[in-house]
Amino acid sequence: MKTLIHARYDGKVLIPEEPLQLEEGQIVRLEIIAPACQSEASLSRERRRQALRQLVATAVEGASIPDEALRRENLYED
Repeated sequence: MKTLIHARYDGKVLIPEEPLQLEEGQIVRLEIIAPACQSEASLSRERRRQALRQLVATAVEGASIPDEALRRENLYED
């Protein structure tokens, strides 16, 4: 299973920003990748939610994809 999580280091431990679906004591392997830019790491959860709300508010209303276009035969080349 591969899961991407965002966490903060408090000087002693990594603290996930969202709950994890792990059992207590479960062993996992971590790959630590620093964000490409420091501003990405400093965005608070509330600022990210605010950005998402703004994106949703400016979305094109009435845009739709016909059901036929979403059929597997039309999405993937065989």
